[in-house]
Amino acid sequence: MKKFLIYILFIFTVASCQTDLEYKISGYTQKIIVEGYISNGEFPKVYLTLNFPLSKLTDSLNMIENVIRTAKVTISDGEKTEILTSGWEPNKRHFPPYMYVGTELKGQEGKTYYLTVDFSGYKLNSTTTIPYGTSIQKFECSPIKGNDSLRDLFMTLNIDPTAKNSYRVFTLKKRDGYFIETQYVYNSEFTLSGSNKFNISPRVTELDSSFSEGGNFFKGDTIQVKLCTIDSVSTQFFKALTLFSNSNGIGNDLFIGEKDKLKSNISSPGFGIWYGNGVRYYSVVIQ
Repeated sequence: MKKFLIYILFIFTVASCQTDLEYKISGYTQKIIVEGYISNGEFPKVYLTLNFPLSKLTDSLNMIENVIRTAKVTISDGEKTEILTSGWEPNKRHFPPYMYVGTELKGQEGKTYYLTVDFSGYKLNSTTTIPYGTSIQKFECSPIKGNDSLRDLFMTLNIDPTAKNSYRVFTLKKRDGYFIETQYVYNSEFTLSGSNKFNISPRVTELDSSFSEGGNFFKGDTIQVKLCTIDSVSTQFFKALTLFSNSNGIGNDLFIGEKDKLKSNISSPGFGIWYGNGVRYYSVVIQ
């Protein structure tokens, strides 16, 4: 659903501007790829592209050329409906950096939201509910052996096993200026219960100013932590995406081709994810 994706994701990338969605070659079918989300207290964002087969060249030019800029994207909570506006992301941290964003309808925990995408004669639909957010009970810092300047960071959550939720964690360092996702979808097997402690380790790249820190944090820094509670449908999608990305060495933000194990909740001929975030923000001083 980081370098972004805002993160994400790179989304099922694309190889041609044609809108013939019946085009098939070697088992490949062109699809409208959707990455959309809505968080409590925030406006929805949706990214749209066309996918391309594994045999095609993956480069930024092809991706940009196949960003969908002319769709009609509608969000509804069952009472109020809004058509999203579109444009290039100001910070271009997400790739592709073109988004559809709301300006009126903000997310609320516990509410259900309906997504409709009209493009090239096709209508895609999806539904999601924003889970109630989970609070972090405490943060702990631990010294790194052999480096007095760096620290590991841990969080403790109290997990309700009946909710069937899991968690994505992002951190923001001043030297980066944007949120970076950690390595894992926590509680992806839905087996955890009660108080659980997790390591927070941002997945940095050479493009990030904090690359020299790796997944650690400098002592004395103040960082922002964003905890996103997601439902079981979203969990299975991001879990499968993580496994696919790790096994193919292409990173969590790039969807290529068609992968049955990626559990889409977008109606055909679409693919991807529309999900709700129950978000909590924290400010942490690294001790």
